[in-house]
Amino acid sequence: MHVIARPKIREAMQRHPDAAAWLQQWWEVAGQARWESLQEVREVYASADQVGGCLVFNARGNRYRLIVGVVYANEWTAGTLYVKHFLTHAEYDKGFWLEDCLSWAT
Repeated sequence: MHVIARPKIREAMQRHPDAAAWLQQWWEVAGQARWESLQEVREVYASADQVGGCLVFNARGNRYRLIVGVVYANEWTAGTLYVKHFLTHAEYDKGFWLEDCLSWAT
């Protein structure tokens, strides 16, 4: 997958140092993946969910949520992930991120 927005990942690592290793590992795994469906994502990240055009990853034992826009891989492209938000569980529960995902076209 082509992962866009490395600066957002770096910012999240600085704001939440306890999640830095998880974020780095996710970046490496996602960058080498070629996911064509949510089912394939769940082979690596079993708790991942899809909300509209976004994937939601639980990070660090459900303490955080990584939210990325997704364009799945197909016969023409390897797919793209757009890093949108890295939120604490409390921030995620406020739901402000939902508009981004429900308007995102897959």
